[in-house]
Amino acid sequence: MTKRVKSILLSLFCIFVLVIGGKFYMDRMKVDNLYRHGFQFYEEQIATYLKEHYSGISKIEFSPIFISGGGGEGFVYARIVPVVYDTYGNKVYLRNDGVLKMGVADYEMTAGIELDFNVNDGSEIIYLHNNKNESVSVEGYHHLPDGLKLNKDEITDEKMDAFSREGHLKAVEKNSQGSPQAEIVYNLEIRRVQGREFYEWK
Repeated sequence: MTKRVKSILLSLFCIFVLVIGGKFYMDRMKVDNLYRHGFQFYEEQIATYLKEHYSGISKIEFSPIFISGGGGEGFVYARIVPVVYDTYGNKVYLRNDGVLKMGVADYEMTAGIELDFNVNDGSEIIYLHNNKNESVSVEGYHHLPDGLKLNKDEITDEKMDAFSREGHLKAVEKNSQGSPQAEIVYNLEIRRVQGREFYEWK
């Protein structure tokens, strides 16, 4: 095999690797953008519910979007952790990490949000659950529609009640007064994890 042929084959191989790598990168970015768009709505829904239905909250913030399973390329398992601060400086992580004496549900896909791509044109499909636990399409919106603001959220209520009852939060109560001055910090960072990083994040 001549040097010229070897050079051509090497060039073709490099081009092939670049094309495959570029496609992998573009596919990952497409998936990441869908996660960000979908979880933006989910975080807004959770934060709005907390701010409008609980008094005594000074700040609400969120963890990165934790993705695990399937090499991070499929919609296998994605979760977030809302963090609530009371006006006395106490802070709680709304997740099932053993702090509470009871088990509670995490904020994850299938619990309140559904994501996919349209098989016909590759467009985003984003569903958020409403007050009747019905799946409502939201991919055409930029922010949470008023119709998807929750009047009742059993997952959140269970956690907030337990954290208050066990003394982790002080003077935080569910009522119509809410916490209109509470600061909200959203987080749309994607973090691919294995093991217990989700439960250890702070």
